Amino acid sequence: MLWNMPVIAAIFISLGAILIADRVIKNLAVSILAGSFLLSMLSRRTLLETLKIAVYRVCNFDSCMLFLLIFLMITMSNQIKENNIMGAMTEGLKERFSGKTLLVSVAALIGLIPMPGGALFSAPLVEACDTEHRLSGDTKTQINYWFRHMWEYWFPLYAGVIMALQITGLEFYQLFLANISMSFIHIFAGYVCILKGLDLPKVQPPAGKKKPVVRYLLPIIIIIGGSFLLSALLPALKATSKYLPLILSILTAIITTQMWKPLGSAVWKRLLAAKNAWRMVLVVVVITIYSGFIGQPLADGSYLMDVMRLELSETGIPTILLIAILPLVSGIATGIALGFVGTSFPIIFSLLGPDPALKSIIIMVIIGYSFGQIGQLLSPVHVCNVVTNRFFNTSLFKNTFFIAKPCLFIAAGAIISASVVYWIL
Repeated sequence: MLWNMPVIAAIFISLGAILIADRVIKNLAVSILAGSFLLSMLSRRTLLETLKIAVYRVCNFDSCMLFLLIFLMITMSNQIKENNIMGAMTEGLKERFSGKTLLVSVAALIGLIPMPGGALFSAPLVEACDTEHRLSGDTKTQINYWFRHMWEYWFPLYAGVIMALQITGLEFYQLFLANISMSFIHIFAGYVCILKGLDLPKVQPPAGKKKPVVRYLLPIIIIIGGSFLLSALLPALKATSKYLPLILSILTAIITTQMWKPLGSAVWKRLLAAKNAWRMVLVVVVITIYSGFIGQPLADGSYLMDVMRLELSETGIPTILLIAILPLVSGIATGIALGFVGTSFPIIFSLLGPDPALKSIIIMVIIGYSFGQIGQLLSPVHVCNVVTNRFFNTSLFKNTFFIAKPCLFIAAGAIISASVVYWIL
């Protein structure tokens, strides 16, 4: 390293540069790219070597499949929003449920659409469900914000989950089994800290024919079911690219939704050119470059993480502590799952050493993703946090401080889940 700098110092300098740049210029993609090139310079790589690594990481087939997957994912989310599919589902829920169940269902179902600031889409629906105005603005803020993020530990449409699969090499079913318990812990934490004690009347659902609900979940059912079936029945697809089953499933969902609720060519031109889709792809591109600088060997043949592990063993800092702290800090600073996964997961995954055991990877994912999730939930720059408080005219500071309470359950649940995995596997 330059100036005889420890590797761990160079890593933290690059992460700090990303966080500071993001705060100043407010562009996560540019910030990660700047931090990536800084890390490469601190690793004594020449500009030509740096560019070669970047080009290779971006242009290889598997990376291109990842970029296509992210683009299709956001495009489908925009399509569902344009068709008001989730809005129609909410109306069907209001015909069937009331009280706490309705409020949680509305926030959770809209959370199935992985769009930045999606809380602004669910907030008016949560407001509309409080027909007798019994709830304070703070309570509705907490319900909307907390329960829309219950899926994010494993749901395959979230970019953070996809990026975690890319970095760790896990199959989707493995990550799903590792993190599904965290969704139940998330729900339990929300019940104990937010819902318990609320006095909401049960309203008798109106008689007569009700709007269908399950069919509005058809795109999501196609994606999840299709990816499982294609992976099981056509292993050659996964051999070509591990993303192909999910890509084909999303394409099938997009086509099926178009046949069911057609959109005109002018709308599709707007959806395909949507800035939120291309911005997300760009973020994934630069995260891929950052991962490349972490994983590629240095001029002397050594690897950054091998040197870093040696340094840590000399300082006595437990690896498990870094696996929790790095995602937590990155989550607070970036306010987005893709941000904390992209900046911290290449580092914490590399800390496991070459060819880590499946048990070690799963424990890392449970701890790292859960603490990263805590970080983004507590982040003052998390878009969902900002827009929800703005919609209900509540205090960002007050409600972020409140969210720390259920986050303690997430921390405890992650430790317990990881311990169970440690003893079982």
